[in-house]
Amino acid sequence: MTNNQKITIWTTQDVVEVLRSLAREEELPEHLVTGEITGADTVDSLGIDSLGGVYLIERLEEMTGLLMPDEFLDLDYNLAGIAERLNKFIQDEK
Repeated sequence: MTNNQKITIWTTQDVVEVLRSLAREEELPEHLVTGEITGADTVDSLGIDSLGGVYLIERLEEMTGLLMPDEFLDLDYNLAGIAERLNKFIQDEK
C-alpha cells in the first residue's frame, strides 16, 4: 500500500499497515514495525502519543483525500473502531 493509494473500505489490517508504515518512517514507536497488533489495541496502548496521533491523522487524510475533524481520533479508540469510523466518515462525505 502506498501513501497515494486510496482505500474505499477500511479494515483493521489497513489501519495496522498505516501504523507500521509510519513506524518504519520513524514517526511512531519502532516496536510497531514488527510487533503484534490487533484490532482491540488502542492508540494509547500501542504507545502512540498525541504527536503520533497527529501523524496518523495526517496520513489518513492523505490516503482518503478527506480532512478529518479534530475529534476524529481519540487515543482510547481501538484500531477496529478507527476502521469503522473511517468507513462511516467516508460514507458520510459521499
